[in-house]
Amino acid sequence: MIQENRDHYGFPKHNNQQPTKEEMLKTNARIEKWRKMIPKIPQLMANNDDKLKSRLRKGIPEGIRMLIWPCLAEIDQMKIQAKRTYKELIESQEISPHDSQITLDVMRTFQTNDLIKMDTITSQSLFTVLRAISLTFQDMGYCQGLNYLAGSFLLLMNDELVYWHLYSLLTKYGCLDTYINPSNTLKYFYALDILVKQFLPEIHAKFNKFNIVPFYYAAEWFITLFSSILPMQIFLRVTDIFWHEHHKTTFRASLAILKIRKEEILLAKSMEQVIAILKDQKFFNNYDPDKFIKIAMKDFIFSKKDLHKYYDQFAASQKK
Repeated sequence: MIQENRDHYGFPKHNNQQPTKEEMLKTNARIEKWRKMIPKIPQLMANNDDKLKSRLRKGIPEGIRMLIWPCLAEIDQMKIQAKRTYKELIESQEISPHDSQITLDVMRTFQTNDLIKMDTITSQSLFTVLRAISLTFQDMGYCQGLNYLAGSFLLLMNDELVYWHLYSLLTKYGCLDTYINPSNTLKYFYALDILVKQFLPEIHAKFNKFNIVPFYYAAEWFITLFSSILPMQIFLRVTDIFWHEHHKTTFRASLAILKIRKEEILLAKSMEQVIAILKDQKFFNNYDPDKFIKIAMKDFIFSKKDLHKYYDQFAASQKK
């Protein structure tokens, strides 16, 4: 049972404001619109439909998110293409060489969360999911950081659905390459550096002054898809969009964090101060999710073509 000083995800409550009757009516109307859209989602995604994109940026209402995410992540398709079912994996007697590391990471995951404490059903489910992933993707094994992503998902859905959403991220969304070989993230950091210089030149100059490269501050963001740094309410909104707009969302969220912390970054006196600012997990606890998404989606306009151009530039630079 969740205590009164906790939100319904089990985290310490930072905002006691309750929705007004008018806000609840608007939410119910939005839920109904989403219900009608569900059968059309595969086709809308295939057509890169603007209405779907617009609704995702406004956020999926909590009451229906768990009906929408499996459609966006194409979970049914993932189950068809997978070699083994989740049931087969959790009933397997195979020994995973990563069990001890997974156990340690489960203990470290969201230590302020009442639902993910050791010896709870949720923590046991977290271990089970991460172990199943390590057995499925044996080239990767287990990657630290997945625990935060899986832990966040477990606060929304059952362990089997968590497994398939992670499976989708690793396959459909190409995250597996990043986890197997962290050096594959270097092209992303190369692109992020260009985008920071383009959109936030003062911050870029500050980073250059202290020899700060994106890997120092953004590696955790990319590996955990912000689940370890952003509060649940903002993380969910970013993930709503990620399922449809893919890694452009990761770059935009990264730029939004930098822009929102700009004043403090520019006042910092050392590299250590800058990194501490960007690793501060408490700053966004009371930040308006709508405002965060508006900054991320409206202030930084670039295309997938731009990103691929930067990736190609990075690849060419490595051949010299």
